[in-house]
Amino acid sequence: MVFDRKYSDEIRRSAVERVQRRRREEPRNRSIVREVAEEFEVGPQSLRKWLARYDDGSYDYDYESPDGHGDAGESRTPTVGRQQRRQGPRELLARIEELEQRIVVLQEDNRSLTRVVSLLADQLRVATTTGVQIPDPAIGHSPRA
Repeated sequence: MVFDRKYSDEIRRSAVERVQRRRREEPRNRSIVREVAEEFEVGPQSLRKWLARYDDGSYDYDYESPDGHGDAGESRTPTVGRQQRRQGPRELLARIEELEQRIVVLQEDNRSLTRVVSLLADQLRVATTTGVQIPDPAIGHSPRA
């Protein structure tokens, strides 16, 4: 028996397109996926999966017939595909802004990690040198008590 899909291709396409449009219009809104999932009555995780497949180019949706009802046999043309996803200036600017925000967060994380490593190195240095005599390079050996 063939697995029946829970959501139609039209719902998938519409939900993905709505998320993409809202991301362009509201780049700082982090709840778009949840809101669109509620609007289309789909699972948020399903919508995230559809978006991920769309973003990496592996999701061409299903092919539509000229009458818009699914499988068109030999005359298949993808409704959304890798070659058809050209980004305009607004999309590119929104993507640049998103990437710049990610860079800021990563730089903050990097500074925090550098501080932690420095503190740990200082603690290790103190722990390994406490009670240990450091060799005197002028004598060539460690001093005797």
